[in-house]
Amino acid sequence: MTTQAGLSLTVDGRPVAVGDGATVLDAVLAAGVELPHLCKDEDGPALGACRTCLVEVEGVRGLPASCSLPASQGMVVRTATDVATRARRGVLELTLGMRDAAADPLPGSDLSRAAVTHAADARRWPPRVNAARDDSNPFYLFDAAECILCGRCTSACQDRQSIGAIGIAGSGGAARIAAFADEPLGESICTSCGQCVAACPTGAIRPKREPAPARTVSTVCPYCGVGCGIKLSADEAGRITHVDDDPANRSSTGLLCVKGRFGVSFVDHPDRLTTPLVRRGGRLEPAGWDEALDLVADKFVQHRGRFGAFASAKATNEDNYLIQKFTRTLMATNNVDHCTRLCHSPSVEAMLAQLGSGATSNSYTDYEDAGCVFVVGADPSSNHPVIASRIRRAAEEHGVRLIVLDPRRVEFCDHTDLWLRPYPGTDVAVLNGMARVILDEGLQNDAFIRDRTEGFDAWRAELEAYTPEHVEDLSGVPADLLRRAARLYARPAENGGPPGRDGSCLLWGMGVTQHINGTDNATAVLNLALLAGQVGRAGTGVSPLRGQNNVQGAGDAGCVPNTLPGYQDYTPANLARFEGAWGSALTAEEGMRATDMVEAIAQGDIRCMYIVGENPALTDPNLAHATELLRSLDFLVVQDLFMHETTEIADVVLPAASFAEKEGTFTNSERRVQRVRKLVEPPGAARADWEIVQDLAERVAARPGDGSPVRDLRGFDHPSAASIFDELASLTPTLGGLSHARLDAEGGIQWPCPSPGHPGTARLYADDFPRGRGRFVPVRQTAPADEQPDDRYPLILNTGRVLYHWHGGTLTRRVEGLEASFPELRVAVNPADAAALEIADGEAVQVRSRRGRLEGVAFLTEDVAPGALFVPFVRLRESAANWLTNSVYEEASRIPEFKVCTVSLEPAIEPREWGDADARSGAPRRRGKRRQHW
Repeated sequence: MTTQAGLSLTVDGRPVAVGDGATVLDAVLAAGVELPHLCKDEDGPALGACRTCLVEVEGVRGLPASCSLPASQGMVVRTATDVATRARRGVLELTLGMRDAAADPLPGSDLSRAAVTHAADARRWPPRVNAARDDSNPFYLFDAAECILCGRCTSACQDRQSIGAIGIAGSGGAARIAAFADEPLGESICTSCGQCVAACPTGAIRPKREPAPARTVSTVCPYCGVGCGIKLSADEAGRITHVDDDPANRSSTGLLCVKGRFGVSFVDHPDRLTTPLVRRGGRLEPAGWDEALDLVADKFVQHRGRFGAFASAKATNEDNYLIQKFTRTLMATNNVDHCTRLCHSPSVEAMLAQLGSGATSNSYTDYEDAGCVFVVGADPSSNHPVIASRIRRAAEEHGVRLIVLDPRRVEFCDHTDLWLRPYPGTDVAVLNGMARVILDEGLQNDAFIRDRTEGFDAWRAELEAYTPEHVEDLSGVPADLLRRAARLYARPAENGGPPGRDGSCLLWGMGVTQHINGTDNATAVLNLALLAGQVGRAGTGVSPLRGQNNVQGAGDAGCVPNTLPGYQDYTPANLARFEGAWGSALTAEEGMRATDMVEAIAQGDIRCMYIVGENPALTDPNLAHATELLRSLDFLVVQDLFMHETTEIADVVLPAASFAEKEGTFTNSERRVQRVRKLVEPPGAARADWEIVQDLAERVAARPGDGSPVRDLRGFDHPSAASIFDELASLTPTLGGLSHARLDAEGGIQWPCPSPGHPGTARLYADDFPRGRGRFVPVRQTAPADEQPDDRYPLILNTGRVLYHWHGGTLTRRVEGLEASFPELRVAVNPADAAALEIADGEAVQVRSRRGRLEGVAFLTEDVAPGALFVPFVRLRESAANWLTNSVYEEASRIPEFKVCTVSLEPAIEPREWGDADARSGAPRRRGKRRQHW
C-alpha cells in the first residue's frame, strides 16, 4: 500500500483515508479496528486463503475477504454485523481445530486478540494424528501439529523469495506443508533464508533458539554489499537473541538470506577479543590500552616513511574516514587501501576512465523494471541472495529475461536458456563479439552514441575480427547463442523480453575482475552498455555487485591510495581544502595499492603496517608467500574482532567492536547510505574502531618525530560517530546533504546527495557523465591467464563464495548453523574428470598448484566443465583455496588473478574422515540439491 492518502472510506461508521492501491483490510486496520487476518503477512501478498478477515461491504455480494478486496472511493465497510461475526467465528473454529488442543496461541505468534475473542467459545478438536515434527534444518524446526495451512510460509518461499522449497501437498484432510517428495527440509532445496519463519502466524515454523528480546534496533546486515535492513534484538543480558527482516528498508524490502537472519550470533562468540594483546618473548599476552597504544605510537613514529595501512570494508564509514585521515596526516603517506583491491578495483579503474564514477549507476528496482538482466561472472544466488530473489521474482512475475555469462553453471542458469559458457579468461572476446553483432544488425543506440559518447570510431574498428564464428573458436560460446544474447540485451522488447520494456541491466562480479585482464574485461562490459545506450533510464544501468557490507563506503570515505575522500584527485585546490580542514600538510604522491604494499615488504619500502578488519594472511593469493612477507615486518598491528591468521603473527592486537556495538553508517551497492545502530556493549575492553584511532592519533601527535607533517592537527577529538560523519560530509560533495539525523528521520539515502534538501539520486547518468561524455575504449582478447594447463597441472581452478560462508569464514565459522550447513571444503569436479582419476563423490582429495596444496572432499557435478575445478575460498579444516592461487597482478589495478590457476587433483594421501564432525554434531551432511549448498 502506498502512503499517500488518495481514497476515503467508512469502516464501522468511522471515516478513514488510505492510499491508492490499498485493500479493504488496510482501511480496516487504519481505522483502528481489530480484524483477524491469519494468512496476510505484513509485507507479503494477499492470499485470501484463511477467510478469517470476512466483512460486509455495501454493494458487494456475500462476505468478501478484506485482504484481497481493493478499496474504492466512498466504500462502506462493516466488520461487526452478526452475519460477518458468525462467519468469522465458524472459520476460526475450524482453523483452531487444526492446531493442538492448547488453551492459548503459541507465545510470540501473531494470532490476533480479535481471533482469540471470536474463538473463545470454540470447541477444541483433538490434536492431529501422526503430525510430523521436522528439525532437520540447522536453524528452525517445523511442527505440523501447530500448522493451520494458512499458506503464509509457502507464499513467503515462492512469492517473496522465489525459491519454492515448500508448498501445500495433498488435499483435503491429507493437505500439509511439505518439501518436494516429503523430504526433510534439511535435505531439500531450502536455503534457510527464514522467510517462512518470519511469516508463520502460529509458530509452526519457528527458530530452534526461542527469542526473548528486551531491546530491538533497526540496523544493517554486516555481510554482503546488498545492505539489507535488519531488526536486531538482544535480551536483558546483552546477548543477541534473533534477527527479523525490516519491510521498511528500501534495499531489501523485507527480505533476508540465511546469513542475515541467522548469522549474527558471532557477536556473542566466546572467541571475541576482549583486551589488547602485546607480543612479549615471542608470545601474545594481555595488556592494557595505555601500554598497547603507547607502544604502537612509538613504533609508528619510528617507521614514518615505511608505513602502510589497510582499512576495512566491514567497518563503518566513520571508522574508515578516520583511518585514512590518520594515515595521510600523522603518517604522511597515501599508503592506505582496503579489500576493493582484491575484488572490484578493475571495475573502478574502467568506470572512472569511461564514465567518470566508479559506483553502481542504478538501483535494485531497475532490475525489476528491466526487460533483460545480463549477469556476467557473478553468482548472486550465493553472493547477493536478496538481489537474486528480486531478479528471480521479476523473471517469474514480469517475464524479465536473463542472460548469464559464466564458465560455471550457477543457479541463475536454471532461469534462462541463454547461458554463455566461455573458456576461463575469454570474456573480452565474448563481449566484443556481442558488440559486433549489435553493430552488424543495426541494433545500436545511434542517438545516444552521437550525443553522449566519444571514441566510437576507433573502438568500432577494433571489433572487425570478432565475428561470432571467430568468437566461438576463441571462447567456446556457440555463435548462435552469442547472436541471441546480443539481440536480447540491445533490444529486449523486440527479442522475447516483456512488451514495452526496452531497458537492460548489466551486473558483474569477481568473474570479470579477478584476472590479469580484469580491467579489459570491465572495459568491454561498459563498451557494450554505451553501445546500446543502456544507462541513465529506468530499467537500465551498470552494476558491479559489491562483495562486502561497506566496500563502497570505504572507498567513498577515502580508503584508496589514489584519491581523497569522495574520489577527489590530488589537485592543488583539493589538497589545500583538506589541509585547511585537517591542520596538516598532505602529499600529492599516490600511495601503494594493498597488494603492492605486501610485495614491497621484501624491498624494505614497507616495514610497519596497521591492518584494521582485514586478514591478508588468508585473503591474499599464494598464502605461503604472503604470510612469509607479513612475518618479516618490523612491526605489525592488527585490529579486529577475533584471532585469525594475521593476528597470530602480529606484534600488537587491538580488540574492536562489532557492527552491533557501535553507531555509524554503511553504504551499500546501490550507493545507499544507511544507519548502523548500537544495540549492545562491546565485550570486555573492546572499543569502536574510530575510538581506537582517535586515541592512537592523540598519542602519535604527541610524538612528532622525523617527517611529521602536522601543523595544527584537528578532528581527532570527535564525541560521536555522528560528528565524524558531519566532517566527512563537509569535505565530500556527494555526501554533503547527509547526516545521522537526516538518515534517522528518512531512512537510507542514495548519493550523490549534495544538499540537505536534495532527495538523493536513484539513478546516475540520466543527462550526462561526470567526465562529460561516455568513452569507448578499444580492448583486445589477450592471453586468458598467466598459467595454462600442462601435463603436471592439467586442470583449471576457479574460486568463489558459497551461500553459507562469507569470504575466509572468520565470522561464519563461528556460527554453528552456518558451519553445519557447509562443514567441509568441497572440491567441485566434473564427473568425467573424476572417473578418469578414479575419484568417487565424497572421497577425500588433495589439490596441488605450483605454490601449495589443500585437502577437501570431491563433489561431483556437471556445473563445472571438464578440465575445471571449483573451490570456495573459505578456510575449512585448515585448508583454503589461497594456498593455491597465483600472486600475479594485473598491471592497471594490481588485482591478483584469483580466478584462474592450474592445478592437479588426486586422492588424499592420508584420507580424513570429513563426515565425522557432522556425525558428532548431529548435523545433516547437506550434499546439496541446490547449488548454493556447495
